[in-house]
Amino acid sequence: ALESGMLFPRESESRQIRELQGMWNFRADTSFDRNAGFKDKWYEQRLEKSGPVIRMPVPSSYNDITVEQDLRDHVGWVWYERDFFVPMDWVQSKRIVLRIDSAHYYAIVVSN
Repeated sequence: ALESGMLFPRESESRQIRELQGMWNFRADTSFDRNAGFKDKWYEQRLEKSGPVIRMPVPSSYNDITVEQDLRDHVGWVWYERDFFVPMDWVQSKRIVLRIDSAHYYAIVVSN
């Protein structure tokens, strides 16, 4: 029954899909108030310019990927970065949808 709904988009004659899974740049905001990323505007430049980043597979649970206790137990903002290109025929269409799966509770997405 749910397979016919819009839970997961399917490619068709009128819909093209681009998967963005793979390796992304990743940085956890470990500042005292967990808000340095917003205060220092990490989103305005390449993530590695804000400090050390690691490569993180997406999809995954970052808490389970490394052996670092700080990351395993981290609660707070984390930042992911990935370059991708939108096909020219998508740019000319009226609507582009970016679907974010498994964002736990809340996410802010910045597209440059």
